Amino acid sequence: MALLQDQVVLVTGAGNGIGRAYAHAFAAAGARVVVNDLGGGRDGAGASDAPARTVVNEIIAAGGDAIADFGSVTDPAACAGMVKAAIDRWGRLDAVVNNAGVLRDKTFVKGTDEEWDLVVAVHLSGTRNVVRAALPALSVSGGSIINTTSYTGMIGNFGQSNYGAAKAGIYGFTRVLSLELGRAKITANCIAPIAKTRMTAEIGMVEEEWTPEQIAPVAVFLASPLARTVTGRVFGVQGQRIHVYEVKTNDGVEKAGKDLWTAEEIAEKLGAITGFPTAAPVAPAAPAAESPVSAVFALAPMAFRPDRAGDLAMRLHFAITDGVGQTLIVKDGVCTVEHALTGTPDCTMKTDSETIIGIFKQTTDPTKAFMKGKITADNLSVVMKFATVFDFSARPPVAATPVAAAPAAPVARTWPIGKKYDGGFAFAEPTHAAAYAAATGDDSPAYLPTAPGGPICPPMFHVRLMHGLIFQIATDPELGLDILRLVHGEHDATFHRPIRPWDLVHTRGELLGVEEKSSGLVVTSALSAFVDGQLAVSCRTVYFIRGGGAKGAKTEVPTTETPAPDLTVSLTVGRRQSLDYAAASLDDNPIHTDPATATAAGLPGVILQGLCTMAMSAAALTRALADNDARQLRRVAVRFARPVLNGELLTIQAWNRPNGCAFTTVNDAGKPVLTQALIELA
Repeated sequence: MALLQDQVVLVTGAGNGIGRAYAHAFAAAGARVVVNDLGGGRDGAGASDAPARTVVNEIIAAGGDAIADFGSVTDPAACAGMVKAAIDRWGRLDAVVNNAGVLRDKTFVKGTDEEWDLVVAVHLSGTRNVVRAALPALSVSGGSIINTTSYTGMIGNFGQSNYGAAKAGIYGFTRVLSLELGRAKITANCIAPIAKTRMTAEIGMVEEEWTPEQIAPVAVFLASPLARTVTGRVFGVQGQRIHVYEVKTNDGVEKAGKDLWTAEEIAEKLGAITGFPTAAPVAPAAPAAESPVSAVFALAPMAFRPDRAGDLAMRLHFAITDGVGQTLIVKDGVCTVEHALTGTPDCTMKTDSETIIGIFKQTTDPTKAFMKGKITADNLSVVMKFATVFDFSARPPVAATPVAAAPAAPVARTWPIGKKYDGGFAFAEPTHAAAYAAATGDDSPAYLPTAPGGPICPPMFHVRLMHGLIFQIATDPELGLDILRLVHGEHDATFHRPIRPWDLVHTRGELLGVEEKSSGLVVTSALSAFVDGQLAVSCRTVYFIRGGGAKGAKTEVPTTETPAPDLTVSLTVGRRQSLDYAAASLDDNPIHTDPATATAAGLPGVILQGLCTMAMSAAALTRALADNDARQLRRVAVRFARPVLNGELLTIQAWNRPNGCAFTTVNDAGKPVLTQALIELA
């Protein structure tokens, strides 16, 4: 199958030059192409549809599929029409390539307002118009945005102030998109191309042999599954050479004391302030057979626990930044190692040789290395499985030398109480909200387009929007929490205003407290979600990190007779409930999705996420209490008592309270799974 088989790609400015090369390359890779071009001369003057139609005919003649579009990227309505054309014809859109452009080269003092406005309108505003029109379609299942910046925008070039300003703006725009759209599985990258085209025909520095066809493979790569983890990058292409542009800061110089810098001091230190360190020569890598990394990976099977693996099968790539890459394979209860990056991985982990060797020597804690960013991975679920089936303490340490030493005195830890966290921005995407509602059995009419005032997202959808923020706090190196021992203790959420489809939601957090107990740590955080600067959701969440010490004595609570519930509601947990919720919420911890990992963790099977139990209970009670669905959930708070298995029957016992109820959710054995719970309606 072709790399982009049946994908749909929109390319602007595709009638000639680089855009034409893009269109042909995408078609050759199996994609269906919307060929957009105004036609006409170098700036679109005297426009005709001939260039776009010619490219479409060439693609069809070669066995491809394409349609022509003649709208201007400066017109938002025309951009919406480009996207609609793709949806009407093929039912989807997977990538957009913003390539349309014009030049009006003059020195800044000679350029006119009209020349400035035209260049900025086509390049910068045009890119924005196409992206805005395409976002709803790209968000359906993820996609790619490929924008065009330039050497002028990144470095500068004489006589192109208008063009440089527009292209620098596109770079900044793309970087922000890469941060905002990552959770929607949309990548955003730039290409800074240099090739001999109509636009560059009079520029002498552009060599004749630098062709548009040499640039097109980079665009195909960025739109393909091969680049699903590549975002926020700028790829320069110059003939057969591909490189990257990066904006970096150096270490700079910090002045001691509180006195302000003087201009004379800045001049004196200018070299140190503006200089970058010169990289030391890198010694040639040792052959694979002699590599220290390869040597320790050869011992990996000794740390493998087949009794925990069950029928687990996975292939992991370890990309060693300063050493030889390694592939670790688990299959049929056996672990093998290949001293190279081989096959298609289920997960790629990136680290350095010192860290990975330290893990094997047991001088580096793998969990802490991961939390400190010394190890990164593109599939957290696989990382959790890896941690479950490999026990590095189960084998003798490499080159261990016993050293007699007096036990160190315990050091009291200090916690960054009050530390603020910024979870960034995420769109409240309608398809994701609908999936979350379906995964929690929430069928409120308020989520339908016909709802009064327009549809809203499920209140508990804030969990997905805050997922990155929650993980950021849990993996903060200053806290050093063991996420493999972390369980959710309490969650209390208040909904101040509805979140509507396509709202841009900004999430923030604060560490409220850490309480050290003999049985572990209790970590309390505040989480908030804002829309247009207004508070939409505020939460208080408590996590418990299980420790290895003896459990503290339980405080005896006087028992009181519980009155009969005012309301009883039954819920049946689906056979795939935890898997469906994992996909909808992004909580793909393998104890919720993989039986082998759950069993290795000492559980009777995959367990339902506590927040799913909370959401299902709140939705069921809201339906039962609301008057003709006129009232909406205002607050929900629970304490998580014990796990729930897929397929279990749950019973909610509720006691009426003003504007809501207190409730307990119990499993089919009569044991409470949610306690000290309440909902409030407004």
